[in-house]
Amino acid sequence: MDPWISSPHNSKQTIVTIADGINQAIESIDIKDSQSTSAINVDSFLYPTLQTIDGYALHSQHTGYINRLFKFQGTWYCGNSRGLYKFTGSSWATVYEYSSADNNRLWDTAQFFDGSKLYFIDGALQLRQYDGSTLSTVSSAPVSNYLTTYANRFYLANKNDNLLSYSGLRDANDWTSTNKYTGTGKITVETQDGEKPSGLTNFANHVILFKRYSMHKLFGEDSTNFNMTQPYGVGCIADRTIVPTRDSLFWLGPDGFYDYMGGAAPTKISDPIKKYIEQINMSYAQHCCAGTDGRFVYLSLVTGSAALPNVTLKFDLVTRSWWPVEFVATSYFLDGQTLYFGTADGKIMRMGSNAFNGTPINWSIETKPFSADETARSVLHKLFIVADIEVGSTLKIAYAGGTEGGAWTVAQTMSNGTGMIQSIRIPVVVRTPEFWYRLKLYGTGKVKIHRIIREVSRRGA
Repeated sequence: MDPWISSPHNSKQTIVTIADGINQAIESIDIKDSQSTSAINVDSFLYPTLQTIDGYALHSQHTGYINRLFKFQGTWYCGNSRGLYKFTGSSWATVYEYSSADNNRLWDTAQFFDGSKLYFIDGALQLRQYDGSTLSTVSSAPVSNYLTTYANRFYLANKNDNLLSYSGLRDANDWTSTNKYTGTGKITVETQDGEKPSGLTNFANHVILFKRYSMHKLFGEDSTNFNMTQPYGVGCIADRTIVPTRDSLFWLGPDGFYDYMGGAAPTKISDPIKKYIEQINMSYAQHCCAGTDGRFVYLSLVTGSAALPNVTLKFDLVTRSWWPVEFVATSYFLDGQTLYFGTADGKIMRMGSNAFNGTPINWSIETKPFSADETARSVLHKLFIVADIEVGSTLKIAYAGGTEGGAWTVAQTMSNGTGMIQSIRIPVVVRTPEFWYRLKLYGTGKVKIHRIIREVSRRGA
């Protein structure tokens, strides 16, 4: 906090931006002025300006819990609790389907090295090959839960054993040949406590096999030079949260969300959202998922008594800040620069709208407690909110005394802005007998909050 300036008016002015996300790691009075205790449907894309998030529109309607979303040969595919399906442009055609639905049927997919064939598994299904029209079974492949590719080989892992299997070189149908350079094999990956695999991926020129409390890195390209390094003591509890970006690999561990850059040990980045992490329902944690649009990593969690994702947060890769959002995704896919997501009721949504599938976006943010002088009461605060309000949107400013709880007093309401790029100075007079006060900014539609100017006068000034 800046010291009192020497002036005849006995007042001081502080400029605050509020685009550094929420922070639940420490007491609210100790977080940065630019951080918040609560937020919904806002983000830091225009940092240091805070803005309403982008909305989404319906791409297509299917049924069931969409747990996998991807493209193959330019065509949309999705997996739900019953099967795997192909989008025809107006409806979803069956690629593989069971007679009943099972939410624990989680699909994993990979494509052949030249993109000519699709391979998929679900934990119980023998590896299947699909070329866009013909479906066949890879009968020699082990039944597996997790699938990845690296250095022209396919890798499979099962959650019920400690074997990492790899295919023949450039041949996803070969799981039996023994040539030491081009043949197949199995690598035993054990831990002292008997952990079983929980995820599989490739990143930074190696294959990574996850278990609940450890990650195992495999280097090399064939049986003559494979090298499994000593594991890190950081595991994964949901393989669909494993998300590669340009610089890092992210995933959800039992104690938080991790960032791994390929060299040093993984770093936990989820302390600012620790209350959400603490509420994860570990019995259904395998249904958590994540995705990225290139700027943000989206993380959907299963919390409380829920059995499917019920909370979504986004992590800004540039500012390293966290933002809760209102919508809940159950799968993600980035198509070029556009993010798509699936839902628990069979919808596939496309990000990039000004509304939530036609419904205006309701947003809000609550600041940390402010106090100009913790030893004096009845201080006069004059606030100026510098903001842009789009046509049809609203901005309300409220305040409450104290560090938490209490009733909010609405100080100002601005409706239906001009839509032009301009700064609107909104004077707010806050009178409170408390040492501390908090601000709540909320509204509907597209709004940008550039900064808050706090002008504080001592009592009797």
